[in-house]
Amino acid sequence: MKKNTRISSRRLFFYVMGALVLTGIFLSSRYSYLLFHSVAEVFSIVVSFSIFLFAWNTMGFARDRDSYLIVLGIAYLFVGAFDLAHMLSYKGMNIIAGDEADYATQTWIVARYIESLSLLALPFLFNRRVNHRAVFTGYLAVSLVLFLLIFRFRLFPECYIEGTGLTLFKVISEYIICLILVAAGTVLYQRRGEVDAVMFRLLLASIGFTIASEIAFTGYVSVYGPANLVGHLLKIVSFYLVYRAIVAHGLLRPYKSMFRELAASKSELERYSQALESSVAERTKELEESNRELRYLSGQLVTAEQKERRRIARDLHDSIGQSLSAIKLATENIADSLGRRFDNKDRAALGKIVSMSREAIKEVRRIIMDLRPSALDNGIVATIDSLCSEFDRVHPETRVEKEVEIEEQRLPEEVKTVIFRLLQESLNNIGKHSGAGQVNLRLSDRNGRIRFEVSDNGKGFDPGKVNAAGDEGETGFGLSGMRERAELSGAQFQIRSRDGGGTSIVAVWHLQAEQSRSAYTG
Repeated sequence: MKKNTRISSRRLFFYVMGALVLTGIFLSSRYSYLLFHSVAEVFSIVVSFSIFLFAWNTMGFARDRDSYLIVLGIAYLFVGAFDLAHMLSYKGMNIIAGDEADYATQTWIVARYIESLSLLALPFLFNRRVNHRAVFTGYLAVSLVLFLLIFRFRLFPECYIEGTGLTLFKVISEYIICLILVAAGTVLYQRRGEVDAVMFRLLLASIGFTIASEIAFTGYVSVYGPANLVGHLLKIVSFYLVYRAIVAHGLLRPYKSMFRELAASKSELERYSQALESSVAERTKELEESNRELRYLSGQLVTAEQKERRRIARDLHDSIGQSLSAIKLATENIADSLGRRFDNKDRAALGKIVSMSREAIKEVRRIIMDLRPSALDNGIVATIDSLCSEFDRVHPETRVEKEVEIEEQRLPEEVKTVIFRLLQESLNNIGKHSGAGQVNLRLSDRNGRIRFEVSDNGKGFDPGKVNAAGDEGETGFGLSGMRERAELSGAQFQIRSRDGGGTSIVAVWHLQAEQSRSAYTG
């Protein structure tokens, strides 16, 4: 209800202001008819040029279905041009064409023909794409020809004769223009469904006022007469309605609506963006939880694997290993006690059995070592010292610097095993391939962040040469195996190296308290 009241008040304001403007223009005729005529024509000229400027400057944004508005804007540019010529050549102005009234009447007729024919063509352009520059060129060519016929060659038919009044051509032309406008209104009504309802009503009302204006111009004798005055007042109303139809409603309102839609779309996009960010955050949180769960499960898997390795190693040592040792001792004792009663062939057979027993015991010990290094029974710190001492003995030309800052009991068993394997493989690779003069080893624990690093100043290698299958080719480095061991235990593993720049391997574990407990208490 408030909105309707506001709209009604606005319309009333426009009506009142329109009536006051028309009254002021009419009163100016009482002071000077030439002033009245100039004011009326300036109004229509300004409206015509404004329609063109708005239409032309919105051409880049206009949709194909709105092409008719651009065409009508172009038409009113040339209507305004002839109205300007009409005003400047009006009797008494003495600007162009002297004091003859015929020039002003001729330009008037031309302007009305252009206006009426353009309005007639308008409905046929609804929802059609138009080449606006070609239309502009056509209007310009026709207008130039008409200007030359009127002002240069004087070949345009006479429309007004001093002392006699309007010629038959002028009167007939006014009625023809009226018929064209009636046809334009009829076609517009027939195709009203293809245009906005408000614009349709405004254009139809403008056509009606233009017809009334033309009828008024069929009966005047003097260019300063009452019929001429009424015709100009009706023309002012007609042009105002055209302006409202084309500029205020046809051109500006859709873009205001478009900007409102863009603002609404922006708000909707912001809502979608916030929802997306929320979804991404939730999904990221879920992925982090899944990663934590996977790391925990990986830790449990490694723990279970280490337990099973210890069990198998213990079983091999306690059963097969012990049995093989007993078989070896028994065979040696038999060979010693009965040696003289056996011939050389039997003695050789017993010796072969003893040798096979020794090899079997070595193989079992190797398998046990692979399953679970016995060196770890003394702790990871002692194991690191033992491996480094052995490396120093075999490679005295390479100096090893150790920096171990960790509490033994805080380190899970599976991490100890991985550190042992990484160090063992790294030292083996350094000794065989790097030619390094120094090796730096660091193991630290900072608030549950276990960091293990082995670096050397050797010749290095190009990691890019290592293929995706994990085959290191001629480098001899067991990179894929090291990476697999580390990542399976939940570590972040990295290898940095370059030709001539040395090599470093880094493994970092982020351990939670419950993971550490579960790793070595189960």
